[in-house]
Amino acid sequence: MTSIPHFDSFGDRLDWWLKHRGKTQKELAVAVGIGQPALNELIKGRSAEPRAGAFIKICRELGLRPEYLLWGEGAPEATSFAQLSGLEAQLVMLFRGLASDAQRDALLIDMNDAHNNSKTVKKATAADPFNAVKPSAHPPSKVPAAAKRSTKKTSVPHSG
Repeated sequence: MTSIPHFDSFGDRLDWWLKHRGKTQKELAVAVGIGQPALNELIKGRSAEPRAGAFIKICRELGLRPEYLLWGEGAPEATSFAQLSGLEAQLVMLFRGLASDAQRDALLIDMNDAHNNSKTVKKATAADPFNAVKPSAHPPSKVPAAAKRSTKKTSVPHSG
C-alpha cells in the first residue's frame, strides 16, 4: 500500500492522485467535461478552484472525498456501500439510524472499549487450550470426593 504524502495545495493533491490512479490529464478532462488546459491550470494553481459541477465529477472520477481534495481534510478516499461487506453496511446503517450525536458517541465509545478489551484478553486455542495457564493439580489430600469415588476399586464376584 502506498503512503499518501501531505500536500499543501489542491493542485498538488489533484496531480498526485491523478498519477496514483494512472490517469492522464487528458483522460480526466474528457471524463469530467472540461478542457485539458483548464485542468492543467487547476493543477498548477493558476486557477483557484474548479466550478462545483466539474469539481464533483473530478472527485467521483478519482474516488476522493471533496473535503480532502479541496482542503486536505479527513480521509482521502470515498467509500461506497458497494465496497462494504454486509456486516459493515449494517453497522453504518445502525450508526446513521441513531437519533442523536450522544447516542452515536456512546456507541463508538462502547465499540472502542470492546475492541481494546478483545486485544488484551487472550483466547484459548487448540494449541493452547489453557491460555498459558497450567491447570491446577489437586494435592493428594485435596482430591474431590467425586474423584475418590470413581477411583475406588470395587470387587465384582467372578463367576467361573
